Amino acid sequence: MRHIDRLTEPSILSKKKEEWTKKFIESGRERPDNSKYGHLEIHVLLGAMSFHKCFYCETMLKGTPKEIDHFIEVVENKELAFEWTNLYLACDNCNDKLPNRIIDTSDVLNPCRHTDEEIKTHLTFEDEVISSKNNSILGLRTIQKYKLDSGKLDYLRGIALKRFHQELIKIQQNQIQENGRSMNEQEREKLRQFTQRNQPYSLMFEILLEKYQI
Repeated sequence: MRHIDRLTEPSILSKKKEEWTKKFIESGRERPDNSKYGHLEIHVLLGAMSFHKCFYCETMLKGTPKEIDHFIEVVENKELAFEWTNLYLACDNCNDKLPNRIIDTSDVLNPCRHTDEEIKTHLTFEDEVISSKNNSILGLRTIQKYKLDSGKLDYLRGIALKRFHQELIKIQQNQIQENGRSMNEQEREKLRQFTQRNQPYSLMFEILLEKYQI
């Protein structure tokens, strides 16, 4: 999870959300029409906001199933069904979240509200395994709600970590061949690329590089 700056509300919502909300509430249906809140313009802007990653786990969503999540569930507040600030982009793992009656959104980290530094205060990694930092209850509930410790995510983070280690091994081999010199800035930058916001699991790599003091 990384902090995400929300872009300007898409024009389709500015024009239609009041009408859509009114019709949805009057219909008596439990769920809104996903072809409306899932409009292409909305998808495109949400993807741009997160660099095409899940808002919660940072899995890349290009070419994979992606879903628009209501941060505050529609069953709790139908008025927010088409509210821009309540729409998040999620992978199928994270959108299969625990309902608010079990863990409320007020008790978890919010990528659109919490800063990176705040998030790192509550979440950490040991290799590909996520955990709450210093037994943070906020971190623990975030992991539980969005299933950030699922086997699927461990596997995907592990694959990304393997690529990082392959790059690190190349650098270490060059250091050995060149009389055990220190890592140079160009090599450091290659590793820092894993922490860029458009890369999958960038928070995991940022924490890893801080641990290695790179």
